[in-house]
Amino acid sequence: MTGETTTSRSVRQQIEENARSAGFTDPQIYVAEDGFGSYLVRVVHESMNSLNDSGRRKLLLKGVANIVSTAELITPGEEEWYGPPFSEATGQMPLWHEVLSRPLSVDELTFATDLDQDIELPAIVTFYSLRGGVGRTTALAAAARILSERGRRLLCVDMDLEAPGLATVLGCPEPREDQGVLPLLLALERGDQVDIRDHVLRVNEGEELYCLPAGQLSSDYADRLRLLDPEIWYREAGNPLHQLLQLAKESALEPDLILLDSRTGISPVAAPLLFDISDLAVICFYPHPQAERGTELLVKALMSAKSRRTTSDTPLTPEPRFIVSPVPPGPSADTVLTRAVTWIDRWIGDAQNRRPEEYDPLRADEITHAVSYSPDTAFRDKVSNGVATREAYGSVADWLEQLLPQTYALSASSRNRKHDVLEQLDFSTGTAEQQASLLDDFVHTRVAQQALDARSPLVIGRKGTGKTAVFRWLMERYRENENPVIVFSPHAFRNSYKWTLGSEALAIIERDFPGESAWSTFWPCYTALAAYFALPPEERADPPARFEVTKESLDAVYDELSTLDVVKHMMSRPMASLLGSRWLRDINSSATNRHMLLFDGLDTGFGNNAESRKRRTRAVTGLMTFLTESEAHLSALSFKVMLRVDIWQQLRFENKSHLYGRSVQLMWRDQNDYFKTVLKQAVRSEIYREMLADARVGPSVDDWRDDEVRRAWNVLVGERMKGGKTTFTRNWVWNRLADGQGDHGPRSLSQLFHEAVQWERREEARSSYDRSIMRPRALVPSLDKVSVEALSALQEEFPELDGVVEALRNLRRTPIEPGEIEAVDRTAAERVDLALEVGLLEIYEGTQDDVRRYRVPDLYRLALGLTRRGQA
Repeated sequence: MTGETTTSRSVRQQIEENARSAGFTDPQIYVAEDGFGSYLVRVVHESMNSLNDSGRRKLLLKGVANIVSTAELITPGEEEWYGPPFSEATGQMPLWHEVLSRPLSVDELTFATDLDQDIELPAIVTFYSLRGGVGRTTALAAAARILSERGRRLLCVDMDLEAPGLATVLGCPEPREDQGVLPLLLALERGDQVDIRDHVLRVNEGEELYCLPAGQLSSDYADRLRLLDPEIWYREAGNPLHQLLQLAKESALEPDLILLDSRTGISPVAAPLLFDISDLAVICFYPHPQAERGTELLVKALMSAKSRRTTSDTPLTPEPRFIVSPVPPGPSADTVLTRAVTWIDRWIGDAQNRRPEEYDPLRADEITHAVSYSPDTAFRDKVSNGVATREAYGSVADWLEQLLPQTYALSASSRNRKHDVLEQLDFSTGTAEQQASLLDDFVHTRVAQQALDARSPLVIGRKGTGKTAVFRWLMERYRENENPVIVFSPHAFRNSYKWTLGSEALAIIERDFPGESAWSTFWPCYTALAAYFALPPEERADPPARFEVTKESLDAVYDELSTLDVVKHMMSRPMASLLGSRWLRDINSSATNRHMLLFDGLDTGFGNNAESRKRRTRAVTGLMTFLTESEAHLSALSFKVMLRVDIWQQLRFENKSHLYGRSVQLMWRDQNDYFKTVLKQAVRSEIYREMLADARVGPSVDDWRDDEVRRAWNVLVGERMKGGKTTFTRNWVWNRLADGQGDHGPRSLSQLFHEAVQWERREEARSSYDRSIMRPRALVPSLDKVSVEALSALQEEFPELDGVVEALRNLRRTPIEPGEIEAVDRTAAERVDLALEVGLLEIYEGTQDDVRRYRVPDLYRLALGLTRRGQA
């Protein structure tokens, strides 16, 4: 066969020709690859009776003897004790020595979650790790507990036969000696008739969660384990592993998911689990350099595998997911996760080119989940089903659920009212200052309640995270007799309070009172004046006589200019700072109720050029000094300062540490809390509220449980991004609205849904959609407009970033290599740290101390017109 490409077909043709030449009529011929570049051959014919082994080989293997590794040249009688023939479908066997040396596939890469049609259940997921100690079994058990609570039926199978432990982690009793995976597989190898239910343990009576343990660790367990040979499974007609899964599928258990806990390392059983039977492979690892090469080889082998699952003649590849565990607490956590995501992005880079355009690209950050180290979890005997478990492993459960059919579609009555509900839905797109319904839409999350608490004088947060929403709530929803004192406010509210000063007046203050002490004098005087004007007459105290400010002169104040005159007069008096502080304490003593001194708008209230920002830093430093020195003397008055986090980080003042533990940072770290901000706007629609009642969702958004938030979300915009089983819409939105610091702004979420409603109204007129009020596809074009708005708002706030923005546009791709920005614009390169600080960029690879690469988050990437560029 020299000079031509050898295949199973060509080997068969040569043997058939040899058999005809020898006078063999209708021989039975079986040919299969052995995984090493050679072939397995069996020929069965009665004419073999007159030939010895050497003669048989000489006649039948002419031209192919050098590429046949195993030849079974036998008579029908001999076949009885040879046993069944190997399977000709063996092809590329899912064994380590074969898959790791296999060249990278050039076939299209299709996953089960890419398909519009549902795959036949059960879906099969393997949890695997090259090394131990990375929480593989815990992750499987936790995801199983979460999914069973969601009403899913699961069978967890302990395939870690050398070191079983899944049953213990799930809290199951000890199996019987004849119960479990090992005795079941051995029985199937013998051809015994078995009932899988005899080997299964039920985890608890309240849920459809079952465990198939490895077996009882008795005296002969190790001896029986030696009898298993997974390689033989793929050389014979009956494959015990396949039979086990078929038994589970056909049993009364009817699992939606089968979760397989694989042995670590290059164990014989692990390869078939990963490369043959899995729809999804969850790879657990810690990004230590020792794990990098081995895990990379594993991932590339996985991307070239074809599972047993074939749908509509489309061969499917096991889809990868990654758990990074255990991530250490503290500042090193981000470094660990960044390193892992960078590796994964490189590992899947080659596979991206094989993905059809209509499929969502693999994103390393979306297929990776970090699990922080938890002593409580590490030392528990079994996985609990509490809040901590759901928070740590909820995303893993979501990955698995993507393989299953969607759980919700609009009822017939809801579909008939879709046009009307689309007309009713209205999402606010303006800033917190502009939103007329903001107070009704305010979501009382845990962090929001902390921000409202008078015991926390400082509320910090990034732009758009809700500082002004907190300010407005305190300003407009105060309790009876608890008048707020508006000392400093955003520009939109200044006309409502005659004493508020704008940027020009503040510039005049610093011009007329030069020196470091100007602001330490200004704030006591100005705050006391604001409190005097804001409080009821019976709670006021007259200014100290040394101020030489009469009641008549105060009554004459009616606008910014007259306020500025009074403040300048007060500041010009000897010991003005002490007099202002004394006046504020007198007001405090006169007050019969508690009042809050509110400060907001400090970020833009001083102007927006370079000199104004320097003035702001000096002024806010003076305010913080005044706050820390004064609050201990005030019992009825409390401070509440809203401040952007980057401004707070730049401040240097004595006793700054006194505010540690007494400040609240507004951060949206909980998906469900974040989504409540838009769902609370949606429930203004009467029809939507009625739809939610049909979906068993309660009336009070603030009191919704996590499952109610998910159902309300699914009614509004659907569960998944396609008709099939791709990314959950909530995860898609969460990832794409995050800035480079991982923060989320409610305003961007409202804008996204405002645009999506407009898009759906137009699309519904052309083609109806009945799974949700808005089809998930509406989010995709809407995100483009949100990105434009987000970038515009960022540039308005930070005009010094204009050079960075233009440099990024010229680069046209992300991630960005070191030096690329500088090559475009040297001045822009000097603003990279600011771009990182405000979330325009994120560190893609490296740390603060070594060579870094940068990435632009999707929130800004789309507006910049950047395409994604992976690393090969």
